[in-house]
Amino acid sequence: MSTQADSSRNRPIITTGRLATRMSPAEQAQLQADLQPWLLTPEFLSAGKPLEVELGIGNGLALYARAAANPHMNFIGSEIYLNGLRTLLGQLNRQPLPNLRLYPQDGRTLFTEGHLAPASITRVLVLFPDPWPKSSHHKRRLVQPQLAQAIHTALAPQGEFWVVTDWPSYAYHSIAVMHHTKGLQLAPVNVSAADCKPSARLADEDGSATLGPQLLINAPVWWQPTKYQQKAQVAGRNPWFIKGIKTS
Repeated sequence: MSTQADSSRNRPIITTGRLATRMSPAEQAQLQADLQPWLLTPEFLSAGKPLEVELGIGNGLALYARAAANPHMNFIGSEIYLNGLRTLLGQLNRQPLPNLRLYPQDGRTLFTEGHLAPASITRVLVLFPDPWPKSSHHKRRLVQPQLAQAIHTALAPQGEFWVVTDWPSYAYHSIAVMHHTKGLQLAPVNVSAADCKPSARLADEDGSATLGPQLLINAPVWWQPTKYQQKAQVAGRNPWFIKGIKTS
């Protein structure tokens, strides 16, 4: 018989600090109704187009811009922050996009619960996740080995896993996770113009190698600036663009 303690241990670790602000129950109910035409469906997943998944879309406008600029691809955005979904829904109602669908749940479950077929995803994005800078909170970071391995399974050959962050410690955390994910190779290209100083050195398990900022790259050609990125740059924090490629 399971106990309350067992249930607590099996519950997914929270990776974000907010769900909704200044929304009444009636407003939340209306939002759920408005979401219905845009929810992810099996037919959307099986359409045969290149498919991008973004975990945690914020206000969703950068996702919308990528989808609008790439009609040959399909896009999925996951988000549990209801206010962000409301912003994106307003844009979709004004200018609908047939190649965009939403998953208003914990995006990790798309990968860990088998909703996505193996080798079916072209690109996965984690953009400016909550940094959880305290060491005791690192377990709350979205990018973790188990999720990275599940993402690897869902990626098509040469598929890409991107993490973009303005926190150096999170950048190095993500580099380490990707580096130790079997079948995922960090793109060995030039450092971005982030002007961030390395805050740590990461070694292989046997201590024989060191990873550095040469494994960070400039913004890709498909990049659309996010609201958070613009705020961070005003504060003097520039992004680190980190890419892993599925090679096996």
